[in-house]
Amino acid sequence: MKDTIKFLKLCKYSFKFKTNIIFLIIFFVIGLINEIVTKGTQYLGGFYIVLTSIYLFQFVMSLSMSDMIQSSSIGRRIQLDMPVKLNGILSIVLYTLLIIFRLSMARIHPENIRDNTSSLLMIDIMFFILFIYTGFVYKYFLVSVLIFCFTFAFITTGMNIMNSLDLFTKVSLTEVVIFGYIVIFIGAILQYLICRLLIRVPISQRAFRGVFKDAR
Repeated sequence: MKDTIKFLKLCKYSFKFKTNIIFLIIFFVIGLINEIVTKGTQYLGGFYIVLTSIYLFQFVMSLSMSDMIQSSSIGRRIQLDMPVKLNGILSIVLYTLLIIFRLSMARIHPENIRDNTSSLLMIDIMFFILFIYTGFVYKYFLVSVLIFCFTFAFITTGMNIMNSLDLFTKVSLTEVVIFGYIVIFIGAILQYLICRLLIRVPISQRAFRGVFKDAR
């Protein structure tokens, strides 16, 4: 617990911390407004909310570029267990808040439960992809971004087709909620394994271009 608090305090020294905090808040607010307006029947609002979890991962990863951090005893942990641990904790918190809202909407508007279920399943799948994406993106930036965009478009199209064919009628909202927590658990494990596999690969200059520019 003490180590977790220590790393959270160190985040304020990460790359463009204030700017990224502003973007984190903007994404969260947009997602929250979208969830309220659509009554949880679309995936975009919930996706924006869970998307904010990767900012904590980014804060910790950017610390590894500091000479002071690299020479310290926690240098290796910056790129290994701590970003995964903090990202996992924040993911559970954000997903739980989203679930509370979605279950409330399902009770208030039972006629929308199918849309609540299908859109939440979409969020679960994208959540899993985000875990894999963040494991690779800071080492292989351009390739990771291109693959993520292609995967996002492919899954969105596929889910819309499946929804139009009423393939989600046999899946309950409760089952999708449980599936989401399983996704977070498995995603965090895979993210850790990816970070461990790529620990010796240098940080991509494209991922933190400003840091490398300042170093010249």
